[in-house]
Amino acid sequence: MTGESGSGSDAHLTARLGLGRIAGSILALLLLTVPLLSNLRQIPHRTFAAVGPEAERLAFVSSEGGTVQIFAINTDGTGLQQLTRPPGQSEIPVWSPDGRRIAFIRAQERDTQIYLMNADGGGQRPLTASPGTNTFPAWSPGGPSIAFVSDRGGSGPQIYVMNADGSQQTRLTASPGESTVPVWSPDGRRIAFVSTRDQGLPELYVMNADGTGQRRLTDPELYVANPYSRGQQRLVPEGILLRSGTLHPAWSPDGKQIAFVIRVGLYEQSVQVVNPDSGYRARVATGYAPAWSPDGHRIAFVGVRHGDAQIYVMTTDRSRLLRLTSHGVNLLPTWSPNGRRIAFLASRDGTLGVYVMNADGSGQQRLGSASGDLSKLPVLSWRPHLR
Repeated sequence: MTGESGSGSDAHLTARLGLGRIAGSILALLLLTVPLLSNLRQIPHRTFAAVGPEAERLAFVSSEGGTVQIFAINTDGTGLQQLTRPPGQSEIPVWSPDGRRIAFIRAQERDTQIYLMNADGGGQRPLTASPGTNTFPAWSPGGPSIAFVSDRGGSGPQIYVMNADGSQQTRLTASPGESTVPVWSPDGRRIAFVSTRDQGLPELYVMNADGTGQRRLTDPELYVANPYSRGQQRLVPEGILLRSGTLHPAWSPDGKQIAFVIRVGLYEQSVQVVNPDSGYRARVATGYAPAWSPDGHRIAFVGVRHGDAQIYVMTTDRSRLLRLTSHGVNLLPTWSPNGRRIAFLASRDGTLGVYVMNADGSGQQRLGSASGDLSKLPVLSWRPHLR
C-alpha cells in the first residue's frame, strides 16, 4: 500500500494483470489489515516468489534493480542469480512439476504475455502472443498443460488451457463476468477457479479439465451478521476473499477438499474448506492465506492477533494450533515438498523479505531483501521434487 497505489499507472497495471473485480476483493482484504501494515506504506517495490522443487532454489521477483524482474537464490541464501532482464517487467514465476522450467509473465507496453524459460534463465520464449493480458499460468500436475487467464477478444478475463509448448490454446470459460486464478486438482482432472459470473461477487467454482461440468461451490446469496456492528443488525453478503497474494484456492493433497477464504462481516476473514463433490463446508480458523502441508494433515495460515499478522499452523481436525512467528508482519506461508520447512514473506525492519523456517517455527532465516507493493501481494508456491 504505497502512496502511489491509487495512481493512474497502478490502475492501468491492475487492468493489464486481468484482475478487475477480483483484484478489488484482494485490495479489500488488505484494507482490512491497514493498521498492521501501516509501517510498510513507503515500500515502493513488489515481490512474487515460487520455490523450486528440491527446496534448493527460490525464484522470486524484485524491483530492487529498478525494474521488476525474476531472480533465483539457494534456500541457504547463496547463489543469487538474475533470470530475466528488460525490456518489460517479468513476474509470477511458476516452476514446472519437474523443476526444470519456469513459466512467467512479461509485461511490455500494453500487452502481457506468458513466457517459458529454463531454470537457469536460458531459452526464454513466449507461449502466448494475443493482444491484451495473458496471466496466471498454472502447470497441470504432470506438466503437459498450462492453464492461464486471458482477456483476448475483449471478453474480459477468462480461463484457457494450452500445451506446455504454447500450442492448442483453448478457452474453457465463457460466462459473463470474470473467471480467473485457475488451480489444478492433484490428479489433473479438475480445475478450481474464481468467477464473478453470479451477482458480480467473486465465488469459488470447479470444472473438469476440459471446461465441462462447471459448478459453484460457494453461495453468493448467503448473508451473515456483522460481528463488529456493536449491536447494529446490518447484514453483509458473504463473498470469497482470494488467498492473500496467491490469489488461489488451495486443493488438499488428496484432492478431496479445497481451502479458501471468505469475508465474515466487515472485518473478519475465515479460512474454510469445501468438499468439491458433496459441497460440504467447514470452518478451519480465523485468518487468510491457507496452505496445505504435503501430507494434508495441517494447514498453515496468516492470523491477525492484537494488530500483528503472524503465521499459524493448525491440524485439519482442529485439535492443535501452533503459532510459528512472533513479530513483524508475516505473510504467505508455503510448505516445502517434504513438509519440513515453510517459506514466507515478512517485514521485520521496514522492508519486505523472503524467509524460510522449520515447520515448527524454529530456524527462521532471511534469504534476502525483496521489497514489495502490498496492494498487489505476492504469491509463493512450492512444486514437487526435482525429477
